[in-house]
Amino acid sequence: MTTGSDQGDTETLSPDDAFAALGNETRLQILRTLGAADDPLSFSELRDRIGMRDSGQFNYHLDTVTGHFVSKSENGYELRQAGRRVVEAVLSGAVTEAPMMEPTTIDEPCPICGGSTVVAFYEDQVEHYCTECEGHYDPETAMSSYADDNTAADAEYGYLGSVQLPPAGFQGRSPAELYRAGSTWLTLELLAMASGVCPRCSASLSTSVSVCEVHDYAAEYCDECSNRHAVQVSFRCSNCFYSRGGAAGLVLVTDVHLLTFLLEHGINPLSSTGSTAFTAAFLGYDEELLSLEPLRARFTFDVDEDELSMTVDGELNVVDVSR
Repeated sequence: MTTGSDQGDTETLSPDDAFAALGNETRLQILRTLGAADDPLSFSELRDRIGMRDSGQFNYHLDTVTGHFVSKSENGYELRQAGRRVVEAVLSGAVTEAPMMEPTTIDEPCPICGGSTVVAFYEDQVEHYCTECEGHYDPETAMSSYADDNTAADAEYGYLGSVQLPPAGFQGRSPAELYRAGSTWLTLELLAMASGVCPRCSASLSTSVSVCEVHDYAAEYCDECSNRHAVQVSFRCSNCFYSRGGAAGLVLVTDVHLLTFLLEHGINPLSSTGSTAFTAAFLGYDEELLSLEPLRARFTFDVDEDELSMTVDGELNVVDVSR
Protein backbone atom coordinates (compact mmCIF):
# COMPACT_ATOMS: atom_id res chain seq x y z
CA MET A 1 0.00 0.00 0.00
CA THR A 2 1.25 3.45 -0.85
CA THR A 3 0.69 6.64 1.09
CA GLY A 4 1.17 10.01 -0.45
CA SER A 5 1.55 13.66 0.32
CA ASP A 6 0.00 15.04 -2.86
CA GLN A 7 -2.63 14.36 -5.48
CA GLY A 8 -0.32 12.47 -7.82
CA ASP A 9 1.42 10.12 -5.34
CA THR A 10 -0.82 7.08 -5.81
CA GLU A 11 -0.78 3.60 -7.21
CA THR A 12 -3.39 0.99 -7.99
CA LEU A 13 -4.37 -1.19 -5.05
CA SER A 14 -5.18 -4.86 -5.26
CA PRO A 15 -8.71 -5.76 -4.11
CA ASP A 16 -7.25 -7.40 -0.98
CA ASP A 17 -5.28 -4.29 -0.05
CA ALA A 18 -8.25 -2.02 -0.77
CA PHE A 19 -10.62 -3.97 1.47
CA ALA A 20 -7.95 -4.28 4.16
CA ALA A 21 -7.55 -0.50 4.18
CA LEU A 22 -11.31 -0.04 4.56
CA GLY A 23 -11.78 -2.74 7.18
CA ASN A 24 -11.85 -0.34 10.13
CA GLU A 25 -14.62 1.87 11.49
CA THR A 26 -12.35 4.89 12.01
CA ARG A 27 -11.12 4.78 8.41
CA LEU A 28 -14.66 4.66 7.08
CA GLN A 29 -15.53 7.58 9.38
CA ILE A 30 -12.63 9.51 7.86
CA LEU A 31 -13.99 8.93 4.35
CA ARG A 32 -17.57 9.82 5.33
CA THR A 33 -16.46 12.97 7.16
CA LEU A 34 -14.39 14.18 4.23
CA GLY A 35 -17.27 13.37 1.89
CA ALA A 36 -19.62 15.56 3.92
CA ALA A 37 -17.15 18.46 4.11
CA ASP A 38 -17.48 21.38 1.72
CA ASP A 39 -13.75 22.09 1.71
CA PRO A 40 -10.51 20.22 2.51
CA LEU A 41 -9.97 19.65 6.24
CA SER A 42 -6.75 20.01 8.19
CA PHE A 43 -5.49 17.14 10.34
CA SER A 44 -6.83 18.72 13.53
CA GLU A 45 -10.21 19.66 11.99
CA LEU A 46 -10.70 16.14 10.71
CA ARG A 47 -9.70 14.56 14.05
CA ASP A 48 -12.01 16.91 15.98
CA ARG A 49 -15.00 16.07 13.75
CA ILE A 50 -14.44 12.36 14.24
CA GLY A 51 -13.83 12.83 17.96
CA MET A 52 -10.67 10.75 18.37
CA ARG A 53 -8.34 11.90 21.15
CA ASP A 54 -5.31 9.73 20.39
CA SER A 55 -3.45 11.77 17.77
CA GLY A 56 -0.96 9.01 16.98
CA GLN A 57 -3.65 6.35 16.47
CA PHE A 58 -5.69 8.72 14.34
CA ASN A 59 -2.63 9.54 12.22
CA TYR A 60 -2.09 5.83 11.62
CA HIS A 61 -5.63 5.33 10.29
CA LEU A 62 -5.51 8.51 8.20
CA ASP A 63 -2.16 7.54 6.74
CA THR A 64 -3.58 4.12 5.75
CA VAL A 65 -6.23 5.63 3.48
CA THR A 66 -4.18 8.60 2.23
CA GLY A 67 -2.86 8.13 -1.28
CA HIS A 68 -5.55 6.00 -2.87
CA PHE A 69 -8.76 7.08 -1.13
CA VAL A 70 -7.70 10.46 0.29
CA SER A 71 -5.41 13.16 -1.07
CA LYS A 72 -3.30 15.54 1.01
CA SER A 73 -2.29 19.02 -0.07
CA GLU A 74 -1.36 22.31 1.56
CA ASN A 75 -5.10 22.99 1.88
CA GLY A 76 -5.71 19.83 3.87
CA TYR A 77 -7.24 16.41 3.27
CA GLU A 78 -10.02 15.62 0.79
CA LEU A 79 -11.53 12.58 -0.90
CA ARG A 80 -10.14 11.19 -4.11
CA GLN A 81 -12.51 9.58 -6.61
CA ALA A 82 -11.95 6.11 -5.15
CA GLY A 83 -12.86 7.35 -1.68
CA ARG A 84 -15.94 9.09 -3.02
CA ARG A 85 -17.15 5.88 -4.65
CA VAL A 86 -16.76 4.02 -1.35
CA VAL A 87 -18.81 6.64 0.51
CA GLU A 88 -21.48 6.60 -2.20
CA ALA A 89 -21.77 2.80 -1.93
CA VAL A 90 -22.13 2.97 1.84
CA LEU A 91 -24.70 5.78 1.76
CA SER A 92 -26.73 4.00 -0.95
CA GLY A 93 -27.25 1.13 1.49
CA ALA A 94 -26.16 -1.37 -1.14
CA VAL A 95 -23.61 -2.96 1.18
CA THR A 96 -25.30 -2.47 4.54
CA GLU A 97 -29.10 -2.64 4.24
CA ALA A 98 -31.77 -5.09 3.08
CA PRO A 99 -35.22 -3.43 3.47
CA MET A 100 -38.45 -5.12 2.38
CA MET A 101 -41.96 -4.02 1.47
CA GLU A 102 -44.89 -6.41 1.08
CA PRO A 103 -46.80 -6.33 -2.25
CA THR A 104 -48.90 -3.14 -2.22
CA THR A 105 -51.52 -1.98 -4.75
CA ILE A 106 -50.63 1.28 -6.48
CA ASP A 107 -52.50 3.65 -8.79
CA GLU A 108 -50.52 2.67 -11.88
CA PRO A 109 -52.10 0.69 -14.77
CA CYS A 110 -50.59 -2.52 -16.07
CA PRO A 111 -48.73 -1.73 -19.33
CA ILE A 112 -50.17 -4.88 -20.89
CA CYS A 113 -53.85 -5.01 -19.89
CA GLY A 114 -54.44 -1.72 -18.07
CA GLY A 115 -55.45 -3.54 -14.89
CA SER A 116 -54.47 -2.84 -11.30
CA THR A 117 -50.85 -3.36 -10.35
CA VAL A 118 -48.88 -3.95 -7.20
CA VAL A 119 -45.32 -3.14 -6.27
CA ALA A 120 -42.98 -4.83 -3.80
CA PHE A 121 -39.43 -4.17 -2.63
CA TYR A 122 -36.97 -6.89 -1.66
CA GLU A 123 -33.35 -6.08 -0.69
CA ASP A 124 -32.44 -4.02 -3.77
CA GLN A 125 -35.19 -4.90 -6.23
CA VAL A 126 -38.40 -3.10 -7.14
CA GLU A 127 -40.83 -5.85 -8.18
CA HIS A 128 -43.89 -5.07 -10.32
CA TYR A 129 -46.95 -7.33 -10.71
CA CYS A 130 -50.39 -7.24 -12.35
CA THR A 131 -53.49 -8.44 -10.48
CA GLU A 132 -55.54 -9.05 -13.63
CA CYS A 133 -53.33 -10.63 -16.30
CA GLU A 134 -50.43 -13.07 -16.47
CA GLY A 135 -47.89 -10.30 -16.80
CA HIS A 136 -45.03 -9.85 -19.22
CA TYR A 137 -43.20 -13.11 -18.53
CA ASP A 138 -44.26 -16.74 -18.50
CA PRO A 139 -45.07 -17.43 -14.83
CA GLU A 140 -43.52 -20.89 -15.15
CA THR A 141 -40.10 -19.53 -16.04
CA ALA A 142 -40.01 -15.97 -14.68
CA MET A 143 -37.60 -15.44 -11.82
CA SER A 144 -38.60 -13.00 -9.09
CA SER A 145 -36.22 -12.22 -6.23
CA TYR A 146 -39.15 -11.36 -4.01
CA ALA A 147 -40.86 -14.64 -4.82
CA ASP A 148 -37.78 -16.58 -3.70
CA ASP A 149 -38.94 -16.04 -0.13
CA ASN A 150 -42.55 -15.07 -0.83
CA THR A 151 -44.02 -17.55 -3.31
CA ALA A 152 -47.52 -16.06 -2.91
CA ALA A 153 -46.41 -13.10 -5.02
CA ASP A 154 -46.00 -15.25 -8.13
CA ALA A 155 -49.00 -17.41 -7.27
CA GLU A 156 -51.41 -14.48 -7.02
CA TYR A 157 -50.08 -11.99 -9.56
CA GLY A 158 -48.69 -11.80 -13.08
CA TYR A 159 -45.00 -10.90 -13.05
CA LEU A 160 -44.20 -7.69 -14.95
CA GLY A 161 -40.52 -7.49 -14.10
CA SER A 162 -38.08 -5.92 -11.68
CA VAL A 163 -35.32 -3.37 -11.54
CA GLN A 164 -32.43 -3.02 -9.15
CA LEU A 165 -32.66 0.05 -6.93
CA PRO A 166 -30.23 0.78 -4.08
CA PRO A 167 -31.91 0.61 -0.64
CA ALA A 168 -31.54 4.38 -0.25
CA GLY A 169 -34.17 4.69 -2.99
CA PHE A 170 -36.62 2.91 -0.69
CA GLN A 171 -36.31 5.44 2.12
CA GLY A 172 -39.03 8.09 2.46
CA ARG A 173 -41.00 7.01 -0.62
CA SER A 174 -44.57 5.78 -0.89
CA PRO A 175 -45.14 2.56 -2.89
CA ALA A 176 -46.19 4.58 -5.96
CA GLU A 177 -43.16 6.87 -5.63
CA LEU A 178 -40.95 3.81 -5.24
CA TYR A 179 -42.32 2.37 -8.48
CA ARG A 180 -41.68 5.63 -10.35
CA ALA A 181 -38.16 5.84 -8.93
CA GLY A 182 -37.53 2.28 -10.10
CA SER A 183 -38.87 3.12 -13.58
CA THR A 184 -36.56 6.13 -13.83
CA TRP A 185 -33.60 4.07 -12.64
CA LEU A 186 -34.44 1.40 -15.26
CA THR A 187 -34.64 4.02 -18.02
CA LEU A 188 -31.18 5.31 -17.15
CA GLU A 189 -29.91 1.71 -17.09
CA LEU A 190 -31.42 1.04 -20.52
CA LEU A 191 -29.82 4.19 -21.93
CA ALA A 192 -26.42 3.01 -20.73
CA MET A 193 -26.91 -0.55 -22.00
CA ALA A 194 -28.07 0.59 -25.43
CA SER A 195 -24.92 2.73 -25.63
CA GLY A 196 -22.68 -0.24 -24.77
CA VAL A 197 -21.76 1.04 -21.31
CA CYS A 198 -22.10 -1.11 -18.19
CA PRO A 199 -24.49 0.62 -15.74
CA ARG A 200 -22.54 -0.80 -12.80
CA CYS A 201 -18.84 -0.32 -13.56
CA SER A 202 -18.84 1.67 -16.87
CA ALA A 203 -16.83 -0.96 -18.79
CA SER A 204 -17.89 -2.04 -22.27
CA LEU A 205 -20.82 -4.39 -22.81
CA SER A 206 -21.04 -7.22 -25.30
CA THR A 207 -24.39 -7.69 -27.05
CA SER A 208 -25.82 -10.93 -28.42
CA VAL A 209 -29.07 -11.53 -30.30
CA SER A 210 -31.17 -14.69 -30.24
CA VAL A 211 -34.27 -15.55 -32.27
CA CYS A 212 -37.02 -18.09 -31.66
CA GLU A 213 -37.42 -19.38 -35.20
CA VAL A 214 -40.74 -21.13 -34.50
CA HIS A 215 -42.25 -18.37 -32.38
CA ASP A 216 -45.98 -18.64 -31.66
CA TYR A 217 -47.34 -15.08 -31.78
CA ALA A 218 -50.91 -16.26 -31.27
CA ALA A 219 -50.21 -17.53 -27.76
CA GLU A 220 -49.83 -15.43 -24.61
CA TYR A 221 -46.32 -16.85 -24.31
CA CYS A 222 -44.49 -18.92 -26.87
CA ASP A 223 -44.18 -22.56 -25.74
CA GLU A 224 -40.75 -22.78 -27.33
CA CYS A 225 -39.01 -19.76 -25.75
CA SER A 226 -41.49 -18.66 -23.03
CA ASN A 227 -41.30 -15.05 -24.27
CA ARG A 228 -43.76 -12.63 -25.84
CA HIS A 229 -41.19 -11.53 -28.43
CA ALA A 230 -39.16 -13.82 -30.68
CA VAL A 231 -36.11 -11.56 -30.93
CA GLN A 232 -34.24 -11.27 -27.65
CA VAL A 233 -31.07 -9.41 -26.71
CA SER A 234 -28.53 -10.11 -23.97
CA PHE A 235 -25.96 -7.74 -22.50
CA ARG A 236 -22.86 -8.86 -20.61
CA CYS A 237 -20.13 -6.73 -19.07
CA SER A 238 -16.52 -7.33 -20.09
CA ASN A 239 -15.31 -6.44 -16.59
CA CYS A 240 -17.84 -7.12 -13.81
CA PHE A 241 -20.64 -9.63 -13.26
CA TYR A 242 -23.38 -7.46 -14.78
CA SER A 243 -25.66 -9.15 -17.30
CA ARG A 244 -29.20 -8.45 -18.42
CA GLY A 245 -31.48 -9.53 -21.21
CA GLY A 246 -34.92 -8.97 -22.62
CA ALA A 247 -36.89 -8.10 -25.73
CA ALA A 248 -34.67 -6.73 -28.50
CA GLY A 249 -36.66 -3.50 -28.68
CA LEU A 250 -34.67 -2.41 -25.61
CA VAL A 251 -31.74 -1.41 -27.82
CA LEU A 252 -33.86 1.23 -29.57
CA VAL A 253 -34.13 3.30 -26.41
CA THR A 254 -31.54 5.77 -27.74
CA ASP A 255 -32.86 5.95 -31.31
CA VAL A 256 -33.78 9.50 -32.29
CA HIS A 257 -36.86 8.41 -34.27
CA LEU A 258 -38.37 6.60 -31.30
CA LEU A 259 -37.47 9.35 -28.83
CA THR A 260 -39.03 11.97 -31.13
CA PHE A 261 -42.16 9.84 -31.52
CA LEU A 262 -42.57 9.49 -27.75
CA LEU A 263 -41.88 13.16 -27.04
CA GLU A 264 -44.50 14.17 -29.59
CA HIS A 265 -46.99 12.23 -27.46
CA GLY A 266 -45.87 13.91 -24.25
CA ILE A 267 -43.76 10.97 -23.04
CA ASN A 268 -40.46 12.20 -21.65
CA PRO A 269 -38.45 9.14 -20.55
CA LEU A 270 -36.32 11.22 -18.18
CA SER A 271 -39.18 12.86 -16.28
CA SER A 272 -40.51 11.40 -13.02
CA THR A 273 -43.86 10.50 -14.59
CA GLY A 274 -42.80 9.91 -18.19
CA SER A 275 -40.51 7.02 -17.30
CA THR A 276 -43.47 4.77 -16.45
CA ALA A 277 -45.20 5.51 -19.77
CA PHE A 278 -41.86 4.98 -21.48
CA THR A 279 -41.54 1.54 -19.87
CA ALA A 280 -45.11 0.70 -20.94
CA ALA A 281 -44.32 1.57 -24.56
CA PHE A 282 -41.38 -0.82 -24.55
CA LEU A 283 -43.29 -3.67 -22.93
CA GLY A 284 -46.19 -3.44 -25.34
CA TYR A 285 -44.62 -3.12 -28.79
CA ASP A 286 -45.62 -5.47 -31.62
CA GLU A 287 -43.07 -7.58 -33.46
CA GLU A 288 -43.00 -9.13 -36.93
CA LEU A 289 -40.26 -11.45 -38.20
CA LEU A 290 -39.68 -10.50 -41.83
CA SER A 291 -36.83 -12.94 -42.51
CA LEU A 292 -34.36 -15.16 -40.66
CA GLU A 293 -31.44 -15.23 -43.13
CA PRO A 294 -30.56 -12.43 -43.00
CA LEU A 295 -32.46 -11.43 -39.91
CA ARG A 296 -35.00 -8.68 -40.42
CA ALA A 297 -37.58 -7.83 -37.79
CA ARG A 298 -40.11 -5.02 -37.57
CA PHE A 299 -40.96 -3.50 -34.18
CA THR A 300 -44.09 -1.33 -34.02
CA PHE A 301 -44.69 1.07 -31.15
CA ASP A 302 -48.24 2.31 -30.57
CA VAL A 303 -49.12 5.41 -28.55
CA ASP A 304 -52.63 6.88 -28.67
CA GLU A 305 -53.37 4.93 -31.89
CA ASP A 306 -50.35 6.48 -33.59
CA GLU A 307 -47.78 3.94 -34.80
CA LEU A 308 -44.04 4.00 -35.45
CA SER A 309 -42.50 0.95 -37.15
CA MET A 310 -38.77 0.30 -37.12
CA THR A 311 -37.05 -2.50 -39.03
CA VAL A 312 -33.77 -3.88 -37.65
CA ASP A 313 -31.11 -6.24 -38.97
CA GLY A 314 -29.22 -9.07 -37.26
CA GLU A 315 -27.15 -6.61 -35.23
CA LEU A 316 -30.27 -4.64 -34.28
CA ASN A 317 -29.27 -1.68 -36.43
CA VAL A 318 -32.27 0.27 -37.70
CA VAL A 319 -32.53 -0.13 -41.48
CA ASP A 320 -35.98 1.33 -42.09
CA VAL A 321 -38.46 3.61 -40.30
CA SER A 322 -42.09 4.23 -41.19
CA ARG A 323 -44.80 6.24 -39.47
